[in-house]
Amino acid sequence: MKSHLHKVNRIFDYTDKSEYDFILNQSERSQPIPHSYYTKFLRSLTHEDFAYYPNTKNFKEKICNFYNVKPENLFLSDGSDIGIKSIFETFTTCGNIVTSEPSFPMYGVYASLYDCPYRGIHYNKDTRQLSVEHMLKFVDDETDLIILANPNSPIGDYKTIDEIKPLLNTGIPVLIDEAYIEFLDTEDLYYDSFIKYIDEYPNLIVTRTFSKAFGAAGCRVGMTFSNPHYIENISKFRQMYEISGVSMKYCEFLIDNFHLVDIYTQEVIEERKKVLTLMKNFSILDSEANWIHFNTHDDNLKTKQILDKHKVLVKYCKVHPYGERDNWCRMTIQPGLSEQQFFKELLNENNN
Repeated sequence: MKSHLHKVNRIFDYTDKSEYDFILNQSERSQPIPHSYYTKFLRSLTHEDFAYYPNTKNFKEKICNFYNVKPENLFLSDGSDIGIKSIFETFTTCGNIVTSEPSFPMYGVYASLYDCPYRGIHYNKDTRQLSVEHMLKFVDDETDLIILANPNSPIGDYKTIDEIKPLLNTGIPVLIDEAYIEFLDTEDLYYDSFIKYIDEYPNLIVTRTFSKAFGAAGCRVGMTFSNPHYIENISKFRQMYEISGVSMKYCEFLIDNFHLVDIYTQEVIEERKKVLTLMKNFSILDSEANWIHFNTHDDNLKTKQILDKHKVLVKYCKVHPYGERDNWCRMTIQPGLSEQQFFKELLNENNN
């Protein structure tokens, strides 16, 4: 057994979500797609979708057409986290990993699994920003991989290509994790995604997922985009069959009906704006994703009582780079959130 594995601590979440009426803790889409579309998809399923290993060729071509890339630019995986794991397997040789802190926990887990020193760069508490210039101070000849979630999780901030260029100019592989990019409040999402830069920067890798905006977290389908040389080598670590036939078919269905995804994301963005306006008396940490963090005068003590009473599942963050409070409530934004009784009670309690 590898001697360093005893340092790796994995946490298993066995929360029974059936006990809750509102699932607002992991940025999943709890609002169902229209019943007519869901029924149409179910009727399209066949025995072969369950009985046979899937042929992903046509699905990959559909993804490439959707994102305007070539097949040699795409690596398909069982969730974007497995794509990230394959990137670690391809590029790390026990060199250090540079990323933001806090960030997606699996970056640190994979760094530990592959025995790579983990350099988590903290946000500036005064400016509430992550400084790319500061990150560069921790990048050296021993750096194997630079990772930046964009928008970041859990902070939710977004950086433009001009801000990221200093990292790309190092020549070191740079992974941009765009799991939440669809929730960016922008008029031109194509302009803000880094996928279109994979030909310009040969060390750029971009991951995307069907889990968040597409509302298919249970399907476990992720995508990695990069130059053909990188993708060829990352693909050597692919599973025998990347995803299941049913997952492939549902995600293909969502691409074909992307207007459903677009409507949902726009509703989330508008609801996020509305919620922020209504919660003006709270301590708020806004985001460019589908969640916010908030806190109250009693460090969310009454918040927890109200949400527990209404069976609302949220996440309470013990570590956060801003302020002195350590019990921020992270709540997923869903269309119609502000109309829910539990939300109205939160407003009333904090306004009294």
